[in-house]
Amino acid sequence: MDFRSLVAALPGKKASVYTFDRGKTVRHPHAALHADVVDARTRLRNWGVGVGTRVGIYAPNSYQWLVHDLALIELGAILVPFTDDFAGKVNQDLLDQYNIALLLIAKSHARIFADKPAHVAFLDAHNSDVHAQERPPSGDADEADQHSLVFSSGSAGGLKGLVISRKGVEETIPPVIEALQMRSSDRLLLFLPMSNFQQRNLCYSALWYDFDLIITDYTQLFAAMPALNPTVLIAPPVLYQMMYSEYEKYPAWKKALWGALGSVLSFVPSPLRQGLARTLFQDFYKQFGNNMRMLVTGMAPIRRNLGKFFQRMQLPLCESYGMVEAGSITYRPAESRQFGSVGKVLPGTSLTFAPDGEIIVTRQAPLTLRYFQCAEGENERTFVAPGRIATGDMGRLDKDGNLYLLGRKKELLITPGGTKIHPETIEQELNNSPDVSHAVICFRPHATQLTCVVDLVPPGGKEARQRVKKFVGSLPSAKKAAPFVEVIFADEPFTRENGMLRPNLKIDRKAILARYVT
Repeated sequence: MDFRSLVAALPGKKASVYTFDRGKTVRHPHAALHADVVDARTRLRNWGVGVGTRVGIYAPNSYQWLVHDLALIELGAILVPFTDDFAGKVNQDLLDQYNIALLLIAKSHARIFADKPAHVAFLDAHNSDVHAQERPPSGDADEADQHSLVFSSGSAGGLKGLVISRKGVEETIPPVIEALQMRSSDRLLLFLPMSNFQQRNLCYSALWYDFDLIITDYTQLFAAMPALNPTVLIAPPVLYQMMYSEYEKYPAWKKALWGALGSVLSFVPSPLRQGLARTLFQDFYKQFGNNMRMLVTGMAPIRRNLGKFFQRMQLPLCESYGMVEAGSITYRPAESRQFGSVGKVLPGTSLTFAPDGEIIVTRQAPLTLRYFQCAEGENERTFVAPGRIATGDMGRLDKDGNLYLLGRKKELLITPGGTKIHPETIEQELNNSPDVSHAVICFRPHATQLTCVVDLVPPGGKEARQRVKKFVGSLPSAKKAAPFVEVIFADEPFTRENGMLRPNLKIDRKAILARYVT
């Protein structure tokens, strides 16, 4: 893969980019995308953007987002996309803080800069008298390899800034796309914010490998799928949990019938299996459109029962494990029955383990060069040597090379008696309850018992709370870890809007504990 040929090769390709917004579908063939990128590149150059210029973007997903991203790559500029974490904070001080010469915003965000300074331009509307600000050189020794500066935050909160490597992007994409066995006939749907680098990485993959790409946002997802019929969906576990929760609302007789039919279908030759399932389980399949063949997840641990459920429905749920710092690390394919594992290590990557069990990734060109914003000492703790990344995750390999994640190193809890607890292990078991949407385990200060915050699957209610308390009391891992587990029920579902879920739909552990525990 080579960014220098990415845009130039578009006119000879057959696939298209589709956008879906407010019920409207628009097709952009790759040849048209090429022309639009060339036009945007010319405008940006005329505005004073060149090699090493830092250009910010603050906008929702759109075709123009992709066009300008590609144009900036062509110019050798450095894109700085601001995530939803910056809502209400995008102003001139922020641009000065990150040395931004030009900011691209959506027309809908015009109110952010009511006076519309010359160094702010619209992605999706006409502009006049635009020119980038003069900014001093960054002085970064690795500037020539800088693709973009991105922001990321984990479940414990805290915003980090990462320097994405051009070479790292080029070398980390092929292994995962080849593992997925993407086809020219595929149509991949993306709905998480494009400020999330994984989403942009998948956009580049669609262009390089010449398969269709659908760009929408999470509010349009369930309308976009039946309208545009994707074949592959990549989404965080919370989405698949939502689908499973809807399945749980079907009558008991229907679920029992589908379970029996799913078992019978496992004996049908694979070429016929999914077609039959699409007919037998049409009430469930229709939410995906007519052509969905594969579901992929990552970004956070997935419940074992979900993998088994989608396998039974003949719509396999594959899994990848990775991080922005290193890129995709492992992949568990559709045919794997190693539920609970995140699969085997991808080509070009090797794993070792620190004495405490932390996973160390080695690859020739990791996705990230370094942090440009982080807690003191975090660069040294993470980028431990050239090409070596300390993941912060604890894990183990089985005899067949399947990786199992035990939890985050920094989330490790220690009881007053000295017992070490991986809260994610207990949370995974709790999440197997059909009444639990999300569970977060912690210790209250000076407590001798665990505390669990539970977000119930709607509608919840008194009986659901009783079932969950009984379920918690029966968990072997919880009994082993502490003599008692206090259960706190959330007073509203965890959502992006109330801050309990991050923009990428992961739980915000820090926000949840601040609201319900401390």
